[in-house]
Amino acid sequence: MDEAPLRAVVIGSGVGGAAAALLLAHAGIPALLVEKERRLGGSSAAYERDGFRIDTTTHMLGCGDQGPLGDVLRRVGQGDAITFQQSDEPAALCFTGARAGTARARRVVLRADLLRLAGTALDLARGLDLTPLEAAGAARLFAHAAAMRDVDLAACDDVTAEAYVARFIPRAAAAARLGGLLGLPLLLPGAEASAGEALFSLRRLARAGRQRYPEGGASRIPEVFCRLARELGAAVWTGATVRRVLVRDRRVQGVELEDGTALPARIVVSAAGLLRTVSGLVGEPHFPDAYVARVRALAPQPRLVEVKIGLRRRLVPAGALAGLAGGAGAPAFPFYCLAPTRFDPSLAPPGHELLCACAVPGGSGGASRAGPGAPVDELLRALSAAVPGVLSQAIFVDGSIQDGGGEACAPGGELASGTAQTPGQVGRARPAVYTPVRGLYLAGRAAGGRGAGMDLAASSAMECVDRILVDLGRDLGAPAPPALLDIAGDLLGRAAGSTASWLTRPR
Repeated sequence: MDEAPLRAVVIGSGVGGAAAALLLAHAGIPALLVEKERRLGGSSAAYERDGFRIDTTTHMLGCGDQGPLGDVLRRVGQGDAITFQQSDEPAALCFTGARAGTARARRVVLRADLLRLAGTALDLARGLDLTPLEAAGAARLFAHAAAMRDVDLAACDDVTAEAYVARFIPRAAAAARLGGLLGLPLLLPGAEASAGEALFSLRRLARAGRQRYPEGGASRIPEVFCRLARELGAAVWTGATVRRVLVRDRRVQGVELEDGTALPARIVVSAAGLLRTVSGLVGEPHFPDAYVARVRALAPQPRLVEVKIGLRRRLVPAGALAGLAGGAGAPAFPFYCLAPTRFDPSLAPPGHELLCACAVPGGSGGASRAGPGAPVDELLRALSAAVPGVLSQAIFVDGSIQDGGGEACAPGGELASGTAQTPGQVGRARPAVYTPVRGLYLAGRAAGGRGAGMDLAASSAMECVDRILVDLGRDLGAPAPPALLDIAGDLLGRAAGSTASWLTRPR
């Protein structure tokens, strides 16, 4: 069998896969993106109901054009291809049921600079039921976080958000509640989220200023990425399921589709998740035992509880709400609610409002174990306290529980598989975007990148394509980001046959 042609096949059309296909096409590498669904977008797709355009999954507000999504567009000379709208209303924190008998939520309005929460320490202390001494500790925490250098953040990668908070607020219950808020950007409970990664995400959002959301909804991002990739010569196939990645002598030969079609290629970029790629699409015998053991040991992104609510009128006085339900001895239940129509009213009929909310069931022990519907009901109770009248004004309520492996029990499809951003799985310990199989790379929320949500996926795609170009001996142009300097040094270890460098990102 002759060597496969210099072509790249990208598996998956979420933000990570679509960005990788666009960047590869811009680099002059013939690219083909294959998506098993009939629509583009993966976890960033959308569905229609009652005149509403609804995101399949709830997305954290990101940096928009000021972050990795904008960086992808600027790399291909299309910085204005997506319009990111800004809401006039600031984000807010909501604390429900902090004391027995409390029916409504206390609300703490956040400034544009999210890391200057020390200025709202009194309101925050009341919402979290902190003592005056603990309130002073919370103020010191946020001042410390705001002053951190990158190296300081990296030192917190292997500390949980809850443990980090405990350095300033020793009382366990208070540390758990504030740690739960810090873990929300990573969609992880505070007892599991990496403090360094959570603080990195919050600082990136703070530096971007006002919150941003794509005009047309989250699905607009992969749609535009794919359109631009086509304009640069890439092919985009939907309804095409990859059965397996073809490998010979630990070298990629292409992919085979479910219908038996073989697509020869020297490069395969998988945005289908790390475990699915290794164990399902490629097969574990093609990898060193140490690499397989590492992949199997990784904690996946946990399941999420989600609700999508179409409202007859506007009720939410903020572009986004983040908060805690529970209290008075009950475990905290962190939740997040985005109001996309505060950024783009066209996503709903005139005068109506769309809410997309999520929580991690059992994240702080707060989700009931009474049955599959219990976490959804608990999230709805939290939203009812945070937004009075939300259920009485609802036209529809779509509830779902989705797990990191892609299973969903609601309208909208599947959630892309991700690697949880826990201690030991972020920063230098994050799975690398390249693998021991030559020509096989990873993009999306499973490997590489930093940050949260769509920003993480876009960051991973840029790292992935940069690595491909380095492996091909291409000139990346000026100047290389610090990660690429690490990659260049790591190439020496790979050339020597080191398997350790395949287990984690370059040091």
